[in-house]
Amino acid sequence: MMEVIVAQPFLPDLRRVAALWLICSALSACGGGGGDTQPSASSNSSESAATPVISTAFGPINTSNRAEVMAHYYNDFLTLQATPFSWTGNVSQCNAGDTPLNYKNAVVKLVNYYRAMAGLPGDVTLSLDLSAEAQQAALMMDANSALSHEPPTTWLCYSAAGATAAGSSDLSLGTPSLNQGIGGIRLYITDQGITTLGHRRWVLYSRLAVVGSGDTPRADALWVVGNDGPAYTPANGIAWPPAGYLPLDDHLFVPATMQWSFSYPGADFSTASVSMTDDSGQPISLSGAGQLDAGYADNTIGWNISGTGWNRAPADTTLHVTVSNVLINGVAQSFSYTVTFVSP
Repeated sequence: MMEVIVAQPFLPDLRRVAALWLICSALSACGGGGGDTQPSASSNSSESAATPVISTAFGPINTSNRAEVMAHYYNDFLTLQATPFSWTGNVSQCNAGDTPLNYKNAVVKLVNYYRAMAGLPGDVTLSLDLSAEAQQAALMMDANSALSHEPPTTWLCYSAAGATAAGSSDLSLGTPSLNQGIGGIRLYITDQGITTLGHRRWVLYSRLAVVGSGDTPRADALWVVGNDGPAYTPANGIAWPPAGYLPLDDHLFVPATMQWSFSYPGADFSTASVSMTDDSGQPISLSGAGQLDAGYADNTIGWNISGTGWNRAPADTTLHVTVSNVLINGVAQSFSYTVTFVSP
């Protein structure tokens, strides 16, 4: 069945968040606002940051090594995606229930996989305190078959804790089911149809340190706002798709149908430009290149590519990217990198 993309109105939310709604074969999205308000919950306690029972960290990935990238894809990414889902709650009884700790840990480790592929530290940790509130948010989204970062008190299964989490989380909702495997995280990274790329930018935020994870069979809430770690500036920025090798998987990236992005903390992309060439040096036609709305994690430029002459699948497809005139502390800089898509 073909996927239909429908843009929804911009949400007047001031907590710098974004929402994604997957419904049958239609992907419908709402973007979050650009204010600087932090969540009201005291979410950054040392207890919250230290609650994982097993390690969720993901070590650095050398994306210039094809064999290493593919080994992580088969042994880690696909395994994490297939983590069994179970839930102890009940929507009709407004019981938020819980998911197993191993499922929550798999969610966070998948977040860290994406971050390691993007050249970021894969050391985001799980907070069970934030997860308990995110669980209440997921329940509300499921019970009302809708998404909101500011759910009204009249909503079914409303709770103050869930409303707080909703205002601080990436949200996703599916019909009839989202969590056959780990559903929400892969949607946040691909962010198809979301012009701000707010979900992807929060998962790949340079300072993201702690998340909370809540899930029902149909809904996901990933608490991402307000859990900043120390400032971290990748020397080569934060690109998605990342430099190096990347499996051609629609849970990672599809070059012709998904928006490309390049982020850099504090950078000014207002006068930046993007150019791309294929493996023979021929220019690739681009569209929509420009600075994305501020307020979603790190500043970002996004663009799309068109045409098919560059595609070498099922052989490896190599594309070259240059992002020029990026102002960093008032000084113009350029970044060049190469992405090679590998058909699994």
